[in-house]
Amino acid sequence: MLIQTTLLAISIFSTNSPNYIEPLQLILSSHLILATCSALILPYLLASNTEHTLSSLANTDTLSQLLNRRGFFTKSKEALSDPKNIDKNVSVILLDIDFFKRVNDQFGHEAGDHAIKWISHFIKEQFLNVGISARIGGEEFAILLPDYTLSAAKSDAELLRKNISTQAFYHENQHIKLSVSAGVSNAINGNATIKELLAYADKRLYLAKETGRDKVVTFDEKSLLTKS
Repeated sequence: MLIQTTLLAISIFSTNSPNYIEPLQLILSSHLILATCSALILPYLLASNTEHTLSSLANTDTLSQLLNRRGFFTKSKEALSDPKNIDKNVSVILLDIDFFKRVNDQFGHEAGDHAIKWISHFIKEQFLNVGISARIGGEEFAILLPDYTLSAAKSDAELLRKNISTQAFYHENQHIKLSVSAGVSNAINGNATIKELLAYADKRLYLAKETGRDKVVTFDEKSLLTKS
């Protein structure tokens, strides 16, 4: 930019400048304007990109690469406030890795981390484009499904459970049996908050674990509730 400015100054004060000086002045002036604009805009773009990156890091669980608890609540509230989801069914699947402490105790925490990544892969593969998925606790995952009936959510939860329980998980050439238990809740959007939906699903999850694990329970299975 300094060179451009010098050339422009020379062209202005020179009395014997050739005819090409005038178009050169225009070119150099344009370059100066562009350089000035870039100098003003670039810091803003860098700051915006940094802010976006920091926000993404703050809302993402580094191990699973799913949303973390904070990100889940933020994205869920945005989804539920979307006009297209008002007065529609919304479902939540809450799932937990069965006997996860046993995995850590017998095979080490590295195996536990590997198990979390393995489970996360199935969740992302099935729900990437239809729900909001997160790791909200140590071995606990939540999936929000806007515009999903209870039966549809239960069907998807069953598919996820089956895929996990029937696939072989290996860590350092050791086969480790993994399964998940899940609770499913549902309400018309506006009749329950995301925290309430999670609380309802958590009760079903507890019931699934208390009655055998490796299963999916919904709140309308009253016969199981009376036995718990």
